Amino acid sequence: MIKLVAFDVDGTLRDRDYLPESTRLALQRLQEQGIILTLCTGRSEYEMASLREELGIDWAITCNGTHIGYRGETVFGSAFAKDTVREWLEQADRLNQTLLLYGSEKMFTNRQDAPYFLQAQQEIGFMNPILLEFNQDVPDIYQCIVFCNEQDESLYVGEESNTYYMHRWRSWALDINPGGMNKAIGLQRLLDHLGISTNEAAAFGDGLNDWEMIEEVGLGIVMGNADDTLKQKTSFVTRSLREDGIAYAVDKWILQLT
Repeated sequence: MIKLVAFDVDGTLRDRDYLPESTRLALQRLQEQGIILTLCTGRSEYEMASLREELGIDWAITCNGTHIGYRGETVFGSAFAKDTVREWLEQADRLNQTLLLYGSEKMFTNRQDAPYFLQAQQEIGFMNPILLEFNQDVPDIYQCIVFCNEQDESLYVGEESNTYYMHRWRSWALDINPGGMNKAIGLQRLLDHLGISTNEAAAFGDGLNDWEMIEEVGLGIVMGNADDTLKQKTSFVTRSLREDGIAYAVDKWILQLT
C-alpha cells in the first residue's frame, strides 16, 4: 500500500507554467485517499512555495534532497560550510562567473543579468535572486549552481569532486550539493520522520538526478518524456507530462494498490 508519493517538478509535474488539469485532479484523488504528497526537486523551497500552496501540498524536499520543509518552514537541512561559500564567491568574482545560491527562504546571486543565468531563466524559469557580494555575511546555503563549463568544475570542487553531490544539467550549468546528499537521501529522511517504509513510497521523475529516488522507493515511475537512459532503468514508464502521464500512472499503479 502506497502512503506517500514524491514528485519531481520540472518535466514531471509541470513544463514551465503548464501543469495539466489531469495532474491536478490526480493529486486530489491521492489526497482523498489519505496519501501524503511531497515535492522533490532540485529547486529551492523559496521557488516552490507558490506551487506547493496551489496544490495543497505540505511537504517539499528541495535542493536535490538537502533541504526539507513543512509548509515552508525548515524541518531538516544540510547547509554548506560558510567558508566554502565565501571561497566560491571569491573564485567566481576572479573568474567573472555566476553563482546561484539557494537558501531556505531566498535565492542569491553574485552577478545579476549574467548571460548564462538569463539563458537558464528563459529555458526553464528562475525567480529573480538577491544580489550577494563576496564580502557580505553568508546565510545558510543548501545548493549552489555554478554557471561554468566542465573544465572549470575543479576550480570550485577541487580534485576530490566525490566529496560533493553534483548534477550537470547543461554544458554550462552545474548543481553542487553537500556530499552524501541526493533526492533519495532527502526522501528517506522524510520517510523516517513520518514513520513510513521505503516500500510504502512512490516517486515520479524525468531527470538523471531523479534516478536514486526512483530506484530507492517501492514504486519508482519514470515520465514518458524522460531521457531514454532513465527509461531503460525501470519497467514503470508512464506517458509524457503532456499526455496525462501523472494521471495515467496514479490510476494504473498507485490507486489500485490502496
